[in-house]
Order: sequence, then C-alpha cells, then structure tokens
Amino acid sequence: MNESLMRKSIPLGALIGGIFSGLIGVVFGALTGSLNGILAGLVVGLVLGASVGALTAALTVKTAGTTGGIGVGYFTGMLFGGLFGMIVGALIPTSLWTRAFIDAQPVLDMLTVSRFESVMHISFLFSILAAIVGVWVGGKNQVLTDLEGNQHDRIDQYDLVEVIRVPEEHQGVIEIGDVGVVVEIDDNQTFEIECLRPDGSYKWLETLHSRYIKLKQKIPDNI
Repeated sequence: MNESLMRKSIPLGALIGGIFSGLIGVVFGALTGSLNGILAGLVVGLVLGASVGALTAALTVKTAGTTGGIGVGYFTGMLFGGLFGMIVGALIPTSLWTRAFIDAQPVLDMLTVSRFESVMHISFLFSILAAIVGVWVGGKNQVLTDLEGNQHDRIDQYDLVEVIRVPEEHQGVIEIGDVGVVVEIDDNQTFEIECLRPDGSYKWLETLHSRYIKLKQKIPDNI
C-alpha cells in the first residue's frame, strides 16, 4: 500500500477522532459539575479519540485503498471501533464501577448497569466514532484518486508526467516525484513511461495506470 497515502491519512484520522471524542469527553465531564471533571473528560477523550482515529485511518487505507471509498471505510470503522470499545470497556478497573455506585454521578450512570451493558455502550460509542473516521478517510482518498485519474484525458505521447503514487509491485524501483516521458499509450488508462535521471542516465521503463501519474508538462506539438 502506498506509504504516502498512509502518511496523509493517519494524522487526518487522529485529528478527526481527537476532535469528536474530545467534545464527547467535555460533555460527559460537564455532567460532573466540576472543572476537574471537564478537563479529565477532555484529556481522556482526546487520547482515546486520537488513538482510535489513527488506527482506523490506517486500517481504512489497507482495506479501502483508493477504490473502496465511503462504503468500505464505514464498515471498517464500525467493526474496528466496536472491537476497540469492547477491549476498552473490559479493561475498566472494578474500582471505577464501585465508585459509580458510591458517587451516583450522572456521568457514571452508564457504569451502574451490568458490566456487559456498560461494555456494549462503550463499544457503540467507539463504533460510531471510528465509522466517522473511516467514512471521512475512505471518501477523501477515493475523491483524490478520481480527480487525479482524470488526468489521462490530457496526456499524449511524449508528454512529461510525474509519478504521484507508486504501485506495490514497483516499490523500490519507482519513487514518488519521478518524472518520465510517455513513449507509448497502451490504452486510455495505461501508459508506457521511460524515466531518466537528472544526469541523463536510464532509471526505469514501466507501464503505469493513469491513477499513479499526473501531467507534468506538455510537448508543444501536443498543445
């Protein structure tokens, strides 16, 4: 999977997850009626949300890639978020359940029901959060691909093109940013490209799909 796409998606997922989870934490913390409760809810929400968001984004890149889109991102987030929530709920110490019964604070009401129900509630919240991240990341990656894939309509033979993504089978040979000349057009979506180093020496000759390249410069005769 393209490392560049992963590097862009993980921070985005962490940001989205942190924002939504942080807001939820503030709301729950406000129910305690204390500033410490609000701050604690914010910190816990940011940490858990950023963690879930980053992990969900990474999984979405793996499962949806650049073609799965919103649908795959949604199901990836729902499944992972639910599982992550179950793990978090199961790891809540017994002392917190005891405190929920003793303090009777509104924010802890969810914990005064059975442990199983509490874990399911937490799982549901994380499932929603991760689904939001999955939809956002999956949709964004697909839109970028669709826009860049349309570049092939303007590419002609002998035009200069730039590599924007590296196919998995060409990792280590082709690099993002490589510039090559289109020596042959196989069809409307694949191009045979020859890349030379700055000193003029040969680097590679490969056939690439339009989703992996963008037009760098047109040859005057093709304008």
